[in-house]
Amino acid sequence: MQKLRPRSPYDRLGGYVHLPRLIDKAKLHRKGLLDGYNYKTVGFDKHLLAFLKLNPDAFEEAANRLDDDAGILDWISKNGTAHSADAIEHWNEAMISRCPDTAAKKARFIHFLKEAGGEGRKDIRTYFDLIEFDEGRLK
Repeated sequence: MQKLRPRSPYDRLGGYVHLPRLIDKAKLHRKGLLDGYNYKTVGFDKHLLAFLKLNPDAFEEAANRLDDDAGILDWISKNGTAHSADAIEHWNEAMISRCPDTAAKKARFIHFLKEAGGEGRKDIRTYFDLIEFDEGRLK
C-alpha cells in the first residue's frame, strides 16, 4: 500500500508556499491517515499558521468542511491576516531557504537524510529539499 503524502512544500496557493501541503495534512489528519507527519503545532505548519494569524483548530475545521482549495483560500482571506505580495514572497523565501542552523539541528538533519536513503548527498541542504527527497519527488 502506498503511503498517502501531502503535496510538495513548494506548491503554492494564494501565493503561499506550503499552504496546499497544510490543507492536505489537515484532511489526512481528520481521516487518521497522517501517519508519521508533524502537524499544526510544529515546523512549517506552525510558521504558516502564525504568519496568517490563524487558529490551528479553526483552520483544520475549515479545511475539512470546505470543498476545495479556492474555498479554503477564501476562508483564510476572511479569517487570517492579509499580507502584501512582497511580504508573502519574503516569507516564502525565508521558508524555502530554511536549513539547519545549529550543530544539533545539523546532526538531526543528517540523521533524517540518512534514514531517507540520502547519506552523503550534498545537494540536499534545506528542509524543503529533505522533504522532497524523503517523499520521492527529488531524485
